[in-house]
Amino acid sequence: MKVIQFKFKKFSKIVKKLCVFGEVQIYNSKYSNRIFTNIQHLFLLVAKEHTTYGYRKFVESLYDSKIPSYISLKRIPHFTTLQKFAERISAKILNKLLFLTQRLFKKQGTFFGADSTGMELDHASAHYCKRIDRKKPVKGFVNLNVISDLFNKIILVTKIRKKRRHDCSDFMPMFNKVKHLDFDYFVADKGYDSEENHKAIFEAGKDSLISVRRKDLPIYKTKGTYRKKAKREFEYGLYTQRELTESIFSSLKRKYGSKLRARKYKTQKIELLCKILAYNIERAIRSVIGMLIYWKAFLQSLFLENI
Repeated sequence: MKVIQFKFKKFSKIVKKLCVFGEVQIYNSKYSNRIFTNIQHLFLLVAKEHTTYGYRKFVESLYDSKIPSYISLKRIPHFTTLQKFAERISAKILNKLLFLTQRLFKKQGTFFGADSTGMELDHASAHYCKRIDRKKPVKGFVNLNVISDLFNKIILVTKIRKKRRHDCSDFMPMFNKVKHLDFDYFVADKGYDSEENHKAIFEAGKDSLISVRRKDLPIYKTKGTYRKKAKREFEYGLYTQRELTESIFSSLKRKYGSKLRARKYKTQKIELLCKILAYNIERAIRSVIGMLIYWKAFLQSLFLENI
């Protein structure tokens, strides 16, 4: 229980720090009743996704928790207050905070990677579907396309769509946000293979490790100057880093669930971004705790050697 409380205390400090970095307004309007701040609302949304509770159950859990004291809540908000805030907040703000989580880590990886996955929307009751004689299952998903820092295992940039689209269509808008960062290699599967993508990576001073389609085709028959260069310089030993993108999705879904509870597309995006933000913050907390454990063990070993 102490570990969980410590984690939420760190969560509150990190969310506040990110809001300062992102210049998030304390109140949306000068006419606000000023009972709750945007930072408090934002923390509660992220904490809700971390607990994997629904709105009602999460608010009920606050009465027996130390979370309100961590963020100086005057009173426990009604669960509909959080729902309304989720409908009101812009996805651009959450994407900005997501990108700023890189500042929580001391080191930045040399490998960045891109990949996509789907988040389920099917929450229909099996009993109800049987009662209405529905033969086909209720289908639906949200497509999540991301660029990740593979060293720290965090997601930096996202593109969320209601329906499936080709991965290449979302690559350039995402890559333009990270191309100025300090990394050396960009890893992705053949779904991102295009002349434009390879060109953007090489011109940014990075090495492209995007798998080229039709590997058995000779280089002189491969179309595109930059695709030929990528094929010529491709290193299979480094390409194995791409597996870490799948590991990130696996951790995200196992910890925070692969299904979205929200019904509207806008709130589905907010819910998904809050899940990713909670995941990144937890990675930052783990890195800090890991460093503390390492230095504690190191100092203990030095102490024992000197005895």
